[in-house]
Amino acid sequence: MLNKEKLIEHIKEDNLKDVVIKVIDKAEIVLKKHEIKSTDFLNPYELSAAINVLNSIYDLSYIEVGGYKEAERKTIVMFPDYLEDYMIDIPVAILEIQSLSQFVNLDHRDYLGSILGMGLKREKIGDIIIHNNMCQIIINSNLKDYILYNLNKVGNTSVKVKEIKLEDIIPPNIEYKKIQGNIASLRLDAVLSTGFKLSRTEAQSLISKERVNVNWGKTIKSSYEINENDIISVKGKGRVIVDSIEGKTKSGRTVVKLLKPI
Repeated sequence: MLNKEKLIEHIKEDNLKDVVIKVIDKAEIVLKKHEIKSTDFLNPYELSAAINVLNSIYDLSYIEVGGYKEAERKTIVMFPDYLEDYMIDIPVAILEIQSLSQFVNLDHRDYLGSILGMGLKREKIGDIIIHNNMCQIIINSNLKDYILYNLNKVGNTSVKVKEIKLEDIIPPNIEYKKIQGNIASLRLDAVLSTGFKLSRTEAQSLISKERVNVNWGKTIKSSYEINENDIISVKGKGRVIVDSIEGKTKSGRTVVKLLKPI
């Protein structure tokens, strides 16, 4: 029996503890019954915490699967360590959703909303990659047939859905808007204000309402100090990446350069 309390004692956030406990539960089944088990799709923050715990469990092997190398959301497939990676069936499927209208531009929110509207949970869905009038979505393979046979509209737009192979995934080509700002400090609220053109009061309100994540982890502290390469996301507004911290101006303010996906 794995000592769950010991394994998660370093984790402070209740939501993250719940995620990691579910991973440990599956790891126990692998060790006891010699089965292969996979997690839901995890964001990078959850994935890092889970991997940290799994690395301390003996006789257990795992692989991370997101459909393509740069995938943001991944599932962990766990198996007894006497098995090899090539013996493991990958529990993901790739669906391509094609809009049948040339006059409607569907975005990430449209596709995700329609799929969640079918009664599916976000954690069963991996990355959603948008290419013009087409979307490629990585999902738990158990959901493949349900979506194939039941998804015929995204919003009010008719679509057709087909399964494709892993090698047919087209990784996203993300373009960024460059943002530079001179800020009083590297506090989260200051960087958030610059990245999203908000007042400090608006930024602090979003943070206190738990609508802001730093590196996929929630923070409710406006004073949280931001570092280079941090990713700040705001529910409903997108994200910015801290590309570089350039140092101080003559007046003592800090120069930051941000990248915002467009």
